[in-house]
Amino acid sequence: MSPIPVEQMPFYLLGLAAVLLLGIEAWRRAAARARAHRDEIEILQTRIETLRDEKWAIAEREERYRDLVRAQGDLILRKDLQGRLTYVNDVFCDTFGRDRTEVIGHPFVPELPEGQRPRMLASFAGLATPPYRIRYDERTLTARGARWIAWEEFAIRDDDGKLIEIQAVGRDVTDRKETEERLAEALQQAKDANRAKSLFLATMSHEIRTPMNGVIGMTKLLLDTKLNPSQRSYAEAVRASGEALLNIINDILDYSKIEAGKVTLDEVSFDPRAVIESVAELLAPRAFDKNLEVVTEISPSVPRSILGDEARIRQILLNLAGNAIKFTVEGGVALRLLRAENGSGGRADLVFEVEDTGIGMDEQAREHIFDEFAQADQSHARRYEGTGLGLAITKRLAGAMGGRVEVESEQGRGSIFRVSMPLRRAIGESDAPFPAPLSGLRAIILNDHPLVGRALARAAEAAGAETHLVSGREALTAALRSAPADIFICPLDGAEGEGAALAAHARTLSPDIGTLLLLRPQDRARLDELTSGENAPFDGYLVRPVRAASLVARMTALRVRGWMPGAGAPETQDYEEGIAEEAAPPPLVAISPLTVLVAEDNEINALLTRTLLEHTGHEVRLARNGLEAVAALEADTDEEIDLVLMDLHMPGMDGFEATARIRGLETPHAHIPVIALTANAMADDRQACLDAGMDDYLSKPVAAEALSETLVRWAGRRSPCGGAPANASGEKANHA
Repeated sequence: MSPIPVEQMPFYLLGLAAVLLLGIEAWRRAAARARAHRDEIEILQTRIETLRDEKWAIAEREERYRDLVRAQGDLILRKDLQGRLTYVNDVFCDTFGRDRTEVIGHPFVPELPEGQRPRMLASFAGLATPPYRIRYDERTLTARGARWIAWEEFAIRDDDGKLIEIQAVGRDVTDRKETEERLAEALQQAKDANRAKSLFLATMSHEIRTPMNGVIGMTKLLLDTKLNPSQRSYAEAVRASGEALLNIINDILDYSKIEAGKVTLDEVSFDPRAVIESVAELLAPRAFDKNLEVVTEISPSVPRSILGDEARIRQILLNLAGNAIKFTVEGGVALRLLRAENGSGGRADLVFEVEDTGIGMDEQAREHIFDEFAQADQSHARRYEGTGLGLAITKRLAGAMGGRVEVESEQGRGSIFRVSMPLRRAIGESDAPFPAPLSGLRAIILNDHPLVGRALARAAEAAGAETHLVSGREALTAALRSAPADIFICPLDGAEGEGAALAAHARTLSPDIGTLLLLRPQDRARLDELTSGENAPFDGYLVRPVRAASLVARMTALRVRGWMPGAGAPETQDYEEGIAEEAAPPPLVAISPLTVLVAEDNEINALLTRTLLEHTGHEVRLARNGLEAVAALEADTDEEIDLVLMDLHMPGMDGFEATARIRGLETPHAHIPVIALTANAMADDRQACLDAGMDDYLSKPVAAEALSETLVRWAGRRSPCGGAPANASGEKANHA
């Protein structure tokens, strides 16, 4: 190679430099491309790793889903548009004993017991409308026999909302179905038992109330005759006991309503004082048999007329006071009537208290005493019998009337049951102060029994008297020597000995003092020797438990007759003669005499009804059963019979059938008023009578007032029931 001339060397070097520069640039670009490829490779490798992770996660989720489906106890299947199975889970295969390969691609309808129609859908017909799913139970034949399957079918849609498959999920609910069947069977048995109980109660009600009708009704007739005070007292006791038994029967019939919380309450005007005193008198014989005292204490602020359910309040008091007597061995029971401090305006919130000196209760017993079948003594050796339902019923009744029941008690120290009752004063009742007829009178009371002494003192003080309690002869002597007294009150026999001796001692110290004897009903035989004659130790007597009105009346009578110091002894007069001479029960309302056909199979009840009617001038015709009643109307061609009193339960033909026969007569008697006369007292009895074509309802025992009102209401009227047309004067019956 020839050397490069010197003059060309610069150009040569420049070319060489340019070549070097081009090579360096090419290398740089190649290096950049290499780096870019390397980065792309790293990104691809990262993406590949991510895809591998996602694939693994998807595989893991799929495996978890498969495990979940395999572990699922429900049957799962899917069907395509032609009803062919596209998927079934293992539970499906195990349940029906089929292999997956046998069923996929084929239609499926479960095999059912004979006589059942399949309900599983073979198309989308039932899933085309909201909520796009259906549920039903179906009894299906499986590899384990007939089983109840609860199916739920719903539509599967693609992203465009197009229906593509049906999915069905079934759950074996055989155990639930069997339980439901057993519960349904038990419920039916309970309903049957309840119907049997209702029938039993209705039957027993009729069988018991029928003779009770005779007892109470004939006793009322007896009370309308002339009786001496003792006879009247005995007859009143029979009447009160009969009515109490009747109330018990009514309570038993009403117990199912109490259990269900459906207690029917009446609001009538009544005197709460009379209620609490009558309860004490009713329970007094039971208390006296146990040598217990029963007293009543009534606050002067209690109004004499309030609005409420008198029968329910009486039932509450009977339960509480009866329990108190049962669980008291010595001492007594006090029934108190107080007025709550928060009563204002037209309200007269009252508090009824029943205090006893009985066995008491510990804290555990107090917590459960109002539970059903609970008693303070729950041991097997308990001395006190009873069902333990009384207090539970009491609490429910009080709650139904908006009240509440509380108890205070200590073991061995007695109990106080307190019932707070929100009530309203009757119209016209005010808070005006009560008169004080005993104002200025001083009485000494032997506190032989603290319950009795305190109760008498409070009653006398409420009427304006000044009272002084003494514990015995020495205290009586000191009281009479310290200040003169007008009246001395003591029991016949007490801890301080013969009451007559104490009365004589009081007269020795204060010759002009009046003396009153506290007498138990069974001691009436000694009245003549104790209150009659010039030397009789007592000027009068009060029967225990003493009513406040009787105490005030007796003390007032002594004052009015001048039995004050220095006035001389008055003639002895039995205060109870005033009671004996009270007006007889008001007669039936006077209406024109009617001819009444009485269909009654019980001779005593027939006699009672006949007597009530004949006493007011009505003519009575008797029929012993429904057949005779229908025959009597058919024979009454002159239409003399104006009204029929129809007993419901009679032999041969009962009152319902007889009424139907009467309504089918082709004579005007088809529209004769028929009044149901029955001892039944169930809630539906009245409506049943009206539905049977009767016009009104009288429940036995028949009260003279109720019978009078019924006769007045139907005299001269015709019944709208019956096949024959009513006459022009017929009126529509008032079934209200």
